[in-house]
Amino acid sequence: MESENSSIFMDTKRLETLVDGIFAIAMTLLVLALAVPDITEPLSNAAVQNSLYSLIPSFYTLVMSFILLALFWSNHHRAFHKIDEMNTPLLWINVIWLLFIVLVPFSASLTGKYGEFPISHIIFNLNMLGIALFLGLNWYYASRKKFIDEKVSPRDITVTIRTNILFIVISLLALSLSFVIPRWSALVYLLIFPLEYWIGKM
Repeated sequence: MESENSSIFMDTKRLETLVDGIFAIAMTLLVLALAVPDITEPLSNAAVQNSLYSLIPSFYTLVMSFILLALFWSNHHRAFHKIDEMNTPLLWINVIWLLFIVLVPFSASLTGKYGEFPISHIIFNLNMLGIALFLGLNWYYASRKKFIDEKVSPRDITVTIRTNILFIVISLLALSLSFVIPRWSALVYLLIFPLEYWIGKM
């Protein structure tokens, strides 16, 4: 029986190490969208200044994506501080979640380069929605399988559930705004910070 359990249940530390590594790479790759622009016109301070202005959309997307990745990493870390067991399905939920994480540099770069087109923002916000959904599924599955440490209070469990729902709702709102005000749809993610704080104080 012990050998059977050892083949089913896994150490969460290995997953956390993988998550840390992938987040470090994904967050670093974001800066590649900020390549120094080539200036075709005669070089001058004004020409350099104008070329730097053209990087503002990419810089805005980089900052927003970096903050969101930091937020998702933080919440995953806090979740696995409470989860003390893991099986194969939970492992694969996290692996698929990481697939959405590694797509962020692509979707962020697409938004920075082609921000005037709604499709780029739709793809970015679908990317964020996928991250939010699988982060929520991660906690839901762990709760159903009783992988949560017994010392975790019911309030902490409730706060985590509400926070995951908040991420999903905000992502859906941003996705909806992609069809109306695509360039500014990502600003809605800033609501996460005061709302998450409010949820924690409830």
